[in-house]
Amino acid sequence: MIDWDLYEIEKIDRHFRQMLHPSVNLLFFCRNFEQIYPMTISDEVLLPDIFNDITYYTINGVNARYKVLVSTKDNEDIAEKLLPERMKQRARRQEAHNKGLDEYYEFMMNEVIEFVEKYPFWKQLIRG
Repeated sequence: MIDWDLYEIEKIDRHFRQMLHPSVNLLFFCRNFEQIYPMTISDEVLLPDIFNDITYYTINGVNARYKVLVSTKDNEDIAEKLLPERMKQRARRQEAHNKGLDEYYEFMMNEVIEFVEKYPFWKQLIRG
């Protein structure tokens, strides 16, 4: 079980509900992370950037990804394979951030929307 820092995550979730329409459901993500993360690893798919950020919000400061059982070798191989995509994702994030908050929020939501289009059974990650 992951010891999420729910106090901080709820604050971020409230902020996004006020700022974004549609919004991302961070609490749903946390409740389902132990199913979502291994799925993305096995499919070799990057998590949306906002979800990568949330994985750091644990009580003891250990990234939630390190608390989910996946084959270490598989995880390392896939992480290495996805590194160029992750670097592109970070560059797009920085570019959007440099343009302003509206572009930054749009970048975040578009990634979540694309993720849900790929995995429609996780549609509750988006609040309408």
